[in-house]
Amino acid sequence: MKFSVLLTFILSLLISINANATLLTLADVGAVDRFIASATLEKSSNDTELTWVRDILGHDNIFLNDGDKYDSVESDWSLIEGDIYATELKIDPGYFLLKFGGGVKSGATHFLYENVGNLSFAVIDFADTGLISITKIHMGKISHVDEFSATPNTPQGTPPAPIPEPMTISLFALALLGLARRKK
Repeated sequence: MKFSVLLTFILSLLISINANATLLTLADVGAVDRFIASATLEKSSNDTELTWVRDILGHDNIFLNDGDKYDSVESDWSLIEGDIYATELKIDPGYFLLKFGGGVKSGATHFLYENVGNLSFAVIDFADTGLISITKIHMGKISHVDEFSATPNTPQGTPPAPIPEPMTISLFALALLGLARRKK
C-alpha cells in the first residue's frame, strides 16, 4: 500500500513539474543576435541564399544542409520585449537567415544574422534592421529560416555538454524503485 501511494505521489509530482509553462526572457535566450545584412534576392533557392551568405561573410566555409532550412510559423516566435523576438533553432548555427515572404514592403526579403549568446536561439530585434516597427512586417510573414554551419576552420565555440532529459531520469529512477521493490 505504501509503495503504491509513494509511486502515485512521485508520478503526480513529475507530471506537474513538466506542465509548468514559462515565458522567455532575454536572460533565457542570450543576447540579441548581430544583424549583418539584408537584401532582396530574385530567387529564394538554397544555392542563391548560400551564395549570398558566402559573399557577405567573405569565405566559403559556410554550409547549408537540407535539414537546416525549414518553414517558420508565427507561433514559433516568442515576443521578448519591444521589437525583440526569439525562436529555438534546430542546430546551434553560427549564422542564420530569415526570409520574409508575401507582401513585405521593407525593400528587403532576406535578413542575415550572426548567432551570438545562446546559440540554441535566434534572437532578433527589428530596430537593428532599420525597420521602424513591425506593424507592417510581423512574424507571420517569415517564410523560412536557414541555419548555416561553419567548418572547424571557423570555430563557433565549444558545444555545450548534453543535458539529460528530466523524464528519462525519472523513468530510470522509477525502474530502480521497481527493482528494489521486487527484490523484497
